[in-house]
Amino acid sequence: MSLRPTRRGAHARTALVLCAVGTVLTGCSAGQDAAASPAPSDSPSATATPSPAATTPSTPPSGAATGGTADYTELCDANREAAAAKAGTVGQDLAAAHRQADAIAALLPMTEVSPEVTAGATVFADSTAELIGILEQYPADTAVVDIALDDALLQSQALESVATNTDYQAFIAWTIETCFGTILGE
Repeated sequence: MSLRPTRRGAHARTALVLCAVGTVLTGCSAGQDAAASPAPSDSPSATATPSPAATTPSTPPSGAATGGTADYTELCDANREAAAAKAGTVGQDLAAAHRQADAIAALLPMTEVSPEVTAGATVFADSTAELIGILEQYPADTAVVDIALDDALLQSQALESVATNTDYQAFIAWTIETCFGTILGE
């Protein structure tokens, strides 16, 4: 019985780390211009997402692919969607996790970053796949907050990696810096 409080404490610390990452990502994306981040629609619409031709400027924006440089736009957008989905339903979170999985799969193997970030990206891909499997066990209309402390999540390798894997932590820091300009607004 003496292990129970220690185990609970470890789960609580790990859950706090995960929440902190989600909060940082959500906070960073929440400050964006509303025109740059349209509100989600309940039904698909041909005009909800402008076509690339309609929005492509004559010079590429910062971070866009040029001369062999990887374009991380989709990964950043997928991460923003995933962060926002944490305040929604399991169905929204599952859709966002699938988008993250597709975005990171398109970038692997990452060659223009440090070996630690590359290794962390692989852990992220594995963690995202595990999260998808866990989320698929719940009804789509369940609030994410209602499953946040469920044992399936708390005992997952994905949550363990967020808390303990330094490569994964390097990938998270790189993602925040790449997608939001600086780490924590520095």
